[in-house]
Amino acid sequence: MPELPKYLKCVTGALAVTCGAGSAAGLYIPGPYDTEEEFDAEYAMDLVQLSYDRDWERVWAENDIGVRLAMGSLNVRQWFLSQDVKFAAPFTDWFRFLYRYDRYDGLEPLWEERQLNEFELEFRLWRWFKLGLRTQPTFWKRYSDAGATVKFDYGRDRFLEVGYTAIDFDNNYSFRRSKYDEGYEEMFAQSPRRYEVAAAWSFPLGFSVTGEGFWRTPSTKYYTYFYGQRPNWARRYAERYGAATLIKKLPANLEAYYRGAASEWEETRRLTEPPLGAVPLEEDYDGRLTLGSHGCGAYYQRPGRHRFRGGLERRRQTRRFNFTYQPRESYLYEKTELIYHLLWRLRTWRELYLETGYMGEFINIEKINLDTGSRETLDREKTQNRIPISLEYKFGENYAFKMASGVDLDSRDWGQYLIYDKAYAFVTACF
Repeated sequence: MPELPKYLKCVTGALAVTCGAGSAAGLYIPGPYDTEEEFDAEYAMDLVQLSYDRDWERVWAENDIGVRLAMGSLNVRQWFLSQDVKFAAPFTDWFRFLYRYDRYDGLEPLWEERQLNEFELEFRLWRWFKLGLRTQPTFWKRYSDAGATVKFDYGRDRFLEVGYTAIDFDNNYSFRRSKYDEGYEEMFAQSPRRYEVAAAWSFPLGFSVTGEGFWRTPSTKYYTYFYGQRPNWARRYAERYGAATLIKKLPANLEAYYRGAASEWEETRRLTEPPLGAVPLEEDYDGRLTLGSHGCGAYYQRPGRHRFRGGLERRRQTRRFNFTYQPRESYLYEKTELIYHLLWRLRTWRELYLETGYMGEFINIEKINLDTGSRETLDREKTQNRIPISLEYKFGENYAFKMASGVDLDSRDWGQYLIYDKAYAFVTACF
């Protein structure tokens, strides 16, 4: 059973990711997602290729100490980077220290935190019940989080975990006493909190379920600039997320699964003083973004030899932005993607595996101007086709390296680059 992410990691489509935007010393703080999309047409297929397969997920879940990395090309200007580190040190049978590091650099529109650097002290209260005290220190203390977790732990595939996190809990105290930030202030009028839940359970007849979710309560922060570097403004932000996976083990080494996930954030930016001159579009707006996916698939695994896997997934994204000072720029963006793949992996020599097959994507994108009602079709019924190719070498049960690329089957994309622009690397090591 794959291990569930630790709150700041969620499953969107086929890939577990962490994402968002950080803060920059009193300058403009971008939202968790830009108003214009920078994906290329094959981004959803890239996510499928960049996802860790079930062998790697199983090894990661079964070990308390590990490192894994995935990286690859998203488009001609951007790289994807995903890094995970975890460490557990038990001192007694009722007390242990945990460390987690997760960093994600990608394009998924999820939430603000780009990086998780978490320390936890876990106490066994009674039999299967545990209490965890967590902290996420950052260089600027005002952006540090702290939280607590209560967990019913009956095993790796049978647990229920409930958590609470105070986000940027030291922000107001730090700003009021800092001598290095006298030119500006970022003060919460309504502090953010996050309530989290994660669970997994195995049932008779080969059924198992995993799920997680969180709710980040609305928060309001005021940005004040003492020397007129820029207009004063305020930001209100809230977010919700939920995901679940159902797995059924079938006879003859076959597994089937169904997975669904949904994420939504809301953001409001308002200038708190009359604007002077031209106002950038991002300064004053109401925004809402929703991203949902659901899909199914199957795995067939012969021990040490062949493996077949296939799946079908539908992703749906909507973005709605209403700009206060440029209403003609307000829009509703709707994007639908259908991703399908069928891959075959075989053992070629010793522990060297070759995987190939077919992967395709159907895309439909429309953008509606909310002021005029005009509808613009950006991509209607566009398809992408690829033959993915990957080589994986296992240095042992818990160590592996993989390189992946592919062959583009769409002639209209040929000639846009001197070499094929998709290549990925994966490393995992668990102890």
